[in-house]
Amino acid sequence: MSEFRRFNLKTLDDLKAELERLGMYLPLSEDLSVLAEPVKVGSHTLSNRFIVQPMEGVDADPASGNPSELTCRRYRRFAEGGSSMIWAEAVAVVPDGRSNPKQMLITKSNLDAYKRLVDETKQAAMDKYGHEILFVVQLTHSGRFSKPDGIPAPLKAQHNPHLDKALGMETVDVVSDDYLDRIQDDFINCAKLCAEAGFDGVDMKAVHGYLIAELLGAHRRPGKYGGSYENRTRFIKECSMRMMRELPPECFVTSRTTVLEPCPYPYGWGVAANESDTDWNIDLTEPKQLLRELKDMGMPLLNISIGFPRFQPYMNRPHDNSLVGAPPPPEYPLEGVVRFQNIIRDIQMEIPDIPVPTAGLAWLRHLTPYVAAGMIKEKWCTLIGQGRGAFAYPDSVNDILNKGIMDPKKCCTTCSMCSQIMKDGVACGGCVVRDREIYGPELLKGRVVAKAKGLD
Repeated sequence: MSEFRRFNLKTLDDLKAELERLGMYLPLSEDLSVLAEPVKVGSHTLSNRFIVQPMEGVDADPASGNPSELTCRRYRRFAEGGSSMIWAEAVAVVPDGRSNPKQMLITKSNLDAYKRLVDETKQAAMDKYGHEILFVVQLTHSGRFSKPDGIPAPLKAQHNPHLDKALGMETVDVVSDDYLDRIQDDFINCAKLCAEAGFDGVDMKAVHGYLIAELLGAHRRPGKYGGSYENRTRFIKECSMRMMRELPPECFVTSRTTVLEPCPYPYGWGVAANESDTDWNIDLTEPKQLLRELKDMGMPLLNISIGFPRFQPYMNRPHDNSLVGAPPPPEYPLEGVVRFQNIIRDIQMEIPDIPVPTAGLAWLRHLTPYVAAGMIKEKWCTLIGQGRGAFAYPDSVNDILNKGIMDPKKCCTTCSMCSQIMKDGVACGGCVVRDREIYGPELLKGRVVAKAKGLD
């Protein structure tokens, strides 16, 4: 690892020089025309290669789970910004699976609120561009990170001594197979509601240590959902197949799936078997097998992530500023960008016949389009995803496709304040730097409460 340094790259030549200094490679291209190419996703055709990656705004109504006016504003801005697909944030399938009191939750009683969100978002794109966007929604259960009333109420899939110790969950029981069977039914029921609301696709969220992702690494769990590879992947595969059978044909099933849950074996996923109980090494054999199987089942695209954002945010969100009280990243963020893109390349090569979007490019700021175009040209990925970047700069795709540039004064600064709002657990999330009038006061709300609790 190289010593941590903040972003200080002005030009493409600066980026080339830094990559050469590090002995690393990223494909680069100044021909951005490939980013405007249409892409087939199953029976749908996207108008360009950009998607908005899921980022939670923690701004749903706590009592009903309804999207709020801020939620609707955020998605309208994404739709008007030029991306051809919006991958909506996590929507919980049961109340006790919410990661925070303001996580979205879909039920029969609030279906109309989600229909409105879909209709307004799609209409915003139609009004501006004259064509539809694709709107995918994540379905989630937060598992050991469940916090539906603002205090931890973990529902963990396995005893993991590394996470249990870090989170104070050594004495928490593991959920039963019967509970997981019932949760499968909840996923199916909510998927049907999402299809009725008008979403084009439903995502079985399996990332970042949440319930489905934790099952993937549950080598020591007894019963039908743990131990062997077939058992550990049973939940996501059975649930996905049921969705494919029961959803209307116009609504596809996909997954944002982790390929690396970095805990020492036998508790991680995408890690090599070894004798150490403190170290881990990447081994993507099982994740690649799962992705091939999901593709063969009929998923028309797969979205990839890595790491536990709570413990290794630098892995999936390379950044300059850490959360309050956290140390700086242990590496130069450019190294994290390269690591993530190399993993995306490996996955796209493994499943070359369906689209794989990339992510984790926000640290590059205004240099992002050149890496994005290079990755497309060299077939490292098929789609370009923006998460934090879309929070900060929702109309970046318009600028890239119409002006050939991103404005450095509008780019995400990777300051982590959108994540800080989520961590503080009080306010609504968004970009404090670029949308300051709304989210500056929101950040302050959370900071005041955190300091009062002695958590700063």
